[in-house]
Amino acid sequence: MMGMWMAGLTGGDQDSRQQKQQAAMGLNVAGLRTELRNTREQIGKLALMNQALWELLCERLQLTDDDLVKIAQEIDLRDGVADGKMTETPLKCPQCGRISNSRHWKCLYCGLQFEKPAMG
Repeated sequence: MMGMWMAGLTGGDQDSRQQKQQAAMGLNVAGLRTELRNTREQIGKLALMNQALWELLCERLQLTDDDLVKIAQEIDLRDGVADGKMTETPLKCPQCGRISNSRHWKCLYCGLQFEKPAMG
């Protein structure tokens, strides 16, 4: 009789643990949904600002969509891969030895201009 009572307690602990885990997973899913919604909102705002900036540049500097496509292709190829995205690759300055981001084609510390790779 005592063994059955103890077995019931153990099972209850396991059920309680499972319920806590399920509740935690539910909170995690809710948090991820909130994060996704916030990310989508940020992307929408960035798209709006990019469009506004592009139209302003076109109007003021007489740039064309071809100009934008050309520079986007050059930036895309900075990491050596034409993949339609900007990948940041650390570059070591040959003059001062410090690390700079590949978005900048000069050393942020000593000002040395880096040689750009051949663009395809």
